[in-house]
Amino acid sequence: MPSQHTPFRADVHAIRAVAVVLVLVYHLDVGWLRGGFVGVDAFFVVSGYLITGQLLRQLRDTGRIDLPAFWARRARRLAPAALLVLAATATAAVLLTPREDWPTLGAQLAASALAVENWALAAASTDYLAAGDPSTPFEHFWSLGVEEQFYLLWPLLLLAVWWAARRRRRPIPAAGDRAVLVTVLVVIATSLTCSVVLTATDPAPAYFWPHTRAWEFGVGALLTLAPRVGAGAVGAFPGHPRVRAALAATGWLGLVACGLLLTPTVPYPGAAAVLPIAATALVIAGRTETGVLGLATRLPPVRWLGRVSYPLYLWHWPVALLLPRALDLPTPARVVVTVVLAAGLAHLTTVLVERPVTTGRLAHLRPRVTLAVVAAATALVLVVPAVGWGALTGQLRQDRALAAELSSDGDPCWGAAAIAPGSGCAVAGEPGRGTTPSTMTAAYDVDPTWDDCQAEATDARSCVVGVRGGTRVALIGDSHAHQWSSALITLAEQRGWELHLMVKGGCEFSHVRWSDVSAADERRCGTWNRAVDRSLAAAAPFALVFTSARADLRGAPVGTDPARSAHDGYRASWQPLIDRGAKIVAIPDTPAVGSGVQRCVDDHQRDPGACRISTGRAFAAGDRLVAAARTTPGAVVADMTPSFCAAGSCPAVIGNVLVYRDSQHLTRTYVTTLVGALGRRTDAALRAAG
Repeated sequence: MPSQHTPFRADVHAIRAVAVVLVLVYHLDVGWLRGGFVGVDAFFVVSGYLITGQLLRQLRDTGRIDLPAFWARRARRLAPAALLVLAATATAAVLLTPREDWPTLGAQLAASALAVENWALAAASTDYLAAGDPSTPFEHFWSLGVEEQFYLLWPLLLLAVWWAARRRRRPIPAAGDRAVLVTVLVVIATSLTCSVVLTATDPAPAYFWPHTRAWEFGVGALLTLAPRVGAGAVGAFPGHPRVRAALAATGWLGLVACGLLLTPTVPYPGAAAVLPIAATALVIAGRTETGVLGLATRLPPVRWLGRVSYPLYLWHWPVALLLPRALDLPTPARVVVTVVLAAGLAHLTTVLVERPVTTGRLAHLRPRVTLAVVAAATALVLVVPAVGWGALTGQLRQDRALAAELSSDGDPCWGAAAIAPGSGCAVAGEPGRGTTPSTMTAAYDVDPTWDDCQAEATDARSCVVGVRGGTRVALIGDSHAHQWSSALITLAEQRGWELHLMVKGGCEFSHVRWSDVSAADERRCGTWNRAVDRSLAAAAPFALVFTSARADLRGAPVGTDPARSAHDGYRASWQPLIDRGAKIVAIPDTPAVGSGVQRCVDDHQRDPGACRISTGRAFAAGDRLVAAARTTPGAVVADMTPSFCAAGSCPAVIGNVLVYRDSQHLTRTYVTTLVGALGRRTDAALRAAG
């Protein structure tokens, strides 16, 4: 039988140790090694190096790859520890996280178990490097997803290339090695180009896509191939030992320097990833087995870290994320407990799970049996999100049915009616009646036109709803503008409007440049705004154009005079419409309630009125859009603030309706109770403007 294992290399083992330390310290958020995320890149290079070496040995010895056996070995190596961590983390997360997080946790648990967490995060445009973004204890499984997708596709590609070389009747294995080398070079060039371009244009999902990461595995593969095609045995690079030692030392210094000097603000992976990849490649190319470096890589702590690197990577993030929710510890104690607990769990997983599966009797199971067992274990883990999804969809149906029933009954204290002056209603609604939607389903209480009508990368897509051929009205802007769509659609049906929805997440309808917006987002939104301008100029005039935008957490408009810059930016978008007879209706942004709204409501189910924030806090950020509308002839302000706040505070529950689906957006259910108020305040603003 051909050898299926790569000869042990202490330096490659040490790369794993350093890589997991980089990632661990980065995730502990202690203020140094802010570039520790590069440890994942080092793992990818090592995987490309080791796996390609194994596959090429099979091809050279037998002319084929035993795919079931290869995949079974990968499954035995990765699946047991991963499924154990997923099951344990899911249990702890249900106990320690609020109900509103459960749907997201279930979705990411399923994606992680199916090795597509990277695609799930890319689809959600999660910014993995943004420290302020909410995280789940499964997010770090994105890298495992990329690895497993590599293990699935890479042997198929190598087998196809080797088969094509053999079909040409060229000497094998030399011709096969050269064909694979050319293929690897093409993969590296293509993937690196994708990484640079996509990181610049769409950075959040580009961080997770396998086609922006494939070149990192390709560099590892190249390290296996280059000596074989040139001279020497696999992995033995020619050169004087001192030269190789210098290469390795440079690589080690470079890898640590990347962890120290790179920051999450650097566009990544893109061109910046070349630095840690090159550093890792130099370590592998140097192959130092003697001297100081050789001695260091064989130190017992280094070898232990390398041995537990995989389970330590799996355990460290859920421990770091969930521990503060279980114990209120000062930062130094939190860091120490996290490290000790994660390391202990990693060691136990190695001894009790990994070793029996990879070297005990289970290692001798037939490949198809191994794959069947792993599939069955994965299915068991998936039972949890499946049951949760069933409960979620059932609750969604119940919430919507109840909302429709109460709306049709004309309950005088339902939703926004309860906060109207003189209503005589308890603002929060009847105690003990609960809220609609529930906290668990609130995140999904969004008007369906968001998914149906949101613009793609560069277009100015417009959805038309309401009465075709009626008065032309538009709603243009970001998600804070779109959240009014449910009320405007009803108004359109009542008033005979032909309503055009032109919306894009994160992009307000303006030419304002903000100081805290990334260059990639600025280009993305600028492209969309220019497309909207062209579309509006070519279309028939509008009578009314509604718009709104996020006001909280904004930087200053770029310019020497921020107020003037904001005014000019909004007016650049509005004036062509005003010149053609449109009235711009600016809706002030809704209260910024911050995170924890749903948790508060869960904790105060008998008294949801306790969940409120002051108006000073809710409107701490100045609304530049409203300021521009007040000083632009042809623009008016429809102030909906009285429908959210009264007596100096803004409740989270009004008339038994949960107002917010997250820290900054309204639930669709509450917006549907604002139809009358929005119509009246729009009419009043237009009358006041003459």
